[in-house]
Amino acid sequence: MRTVATPRPDLRMPSISVENVDWEDTSEPLTLSPLARWARSERDLKKRLSELGANGHGCRADLREGRFVWLDEAGSAIAEARAQIVCTLAQPSLALTMAWADPILSGLAVPLLPDLPDEQCLPDDESARDIAMRAADACGAEFVYRMPAPHVDYFLALRALRPAVGGAVVTPGSPVGLVLRGLADLRRSLATRSEPTSELRARFHRLGKSFAEHAEGDFKETEWVGRLTRAGRLVTSLAVRLAPPTFTAIAAGLPAEEWLAQGVAVELTDALKLLEDEWGAFAV
Repeated sequence: MRTVATPRPDLRMPSISVENVDWEDTSEPLTLSPLARWARSERDLKKRLSELGANGHGCRADLREGRFVWLDEAGSAIAEARAQIVCTLAQPSLALTMAWADPILSGLAVPLLPDLPDEQCLPDDESARDIAMRAADACGAEFVYRMPAPHVDYFLALRALRPAVGGAVVTPGSPVGLVLRGLADLRRSLATRSEPTSELRARFHRLGKSFAEHAEGDFKETEWVGRLTRAGRLVTSLAVRLAPPTFTAIAAGLPAEEWLAQGVAVELTDALKLLEDEWGAFAV
């Protein structure tokens, strides 16, 4: 599975005040606060990438081969590192899943840590970074990298950072994991019905748009373009069932309520499950 890093405008990383971080701190990693440990890891990785001439460039993961690369403008690899997946964090629900507990990612995951739950809902973003650092430290990783994708962030454990071998162009692989994760996150939101209809509708639109953008972007010249385009159209069309309570919607007979009705949630969940089953066939 190759996963493409894309900008995430909804992601707000807490700022770290220089006053609160001892840049010369020589204490052991486990004594540092989560924010300080994360800041130090980011700083060390940035320094190494600068030395390799790869800082500020795009990046791409070929996790089936356990490889993470930084690219130049032509798409050729400049630097690379060995990579394993630590965990994923769904947005905006903050549902964290350890990679070893995910059927799709388990073969690419860091070793299991018995003291960490397979899944949990977190109170804040800092908690996710703390868990990722703990798991990465336990497996001897040099760096932890947060790779955002639509509706989910991947935390990667990196080691053996070096200049890329051969500088070959890295092409995208399968978008199956990306699609299944986005659909699963939508289904979780429908199951809880804890968000207003307007927010759910916006989330359907965002996911449909992200599938379409991937079809026209990274996967344009691949066999996945048609499937991604179709998935994007289907998810976007389902948003019609989440109409805001306007006069037009009510006149059209749509279930326009501020909060999602149980019957509508079931219909949408069934439709998403059918799409998941279709894409799940490509996950093996």
